[in-house]
Amino acid sequence: MTGWEAPLEGGSLAAALLRAADWFNDALLARLHEAGWPALSRGHAQVFVNLGREGATPAELARRMGMTRQSAHALVRDLAGLGLVELVGHPTDGRSRLVRLTDEGEELVGVAVATLGEIEEVLVGRIGVDGVTGLRTALGRGWGDPPSGS
Repeated sequence: MTGWEAPLEGGSLAAALLRAADWFNDALLARLHEAGWPALSRGHAQVFVNLGREGATPAELARRMGMTRQSAHALVRDLAGLGLVELVGHPTDGRSRLVRLTDEGEELVGVAVATLGEIEEVLVGRIGVDGVTGLRTALGRGWGDPPSGS
């Protein structure tokens, strides 16, 4: 499969949602790189999505991203090396450190948000306003906790 393609009729909704998320992520990362930002991976992008305005500890980032602390630390080290995040002392827990955006990281996030708006406009051109509105409505509803196997 080259590029993003719609799933076969009757395909898994979960697979379609994952491919759709990949479509946005791939478009965003490519456009950011074309605009002169460092080449980032999907893992790097997940750090930005899960960091929050106040920052987060590496352990909290790992939990939010569903990965090991070692993997989260590796991503944070990469981004710190690029000058996009920094590790600073935690204001209330002297044993912990917070990962926070640098000024350059804040700038990247602003560019990414604007770029995502442009990508969404491309999607509107492809599936229509009603299609995008329907997706936004369905995905924005509270789905509740994931169902358990019991």
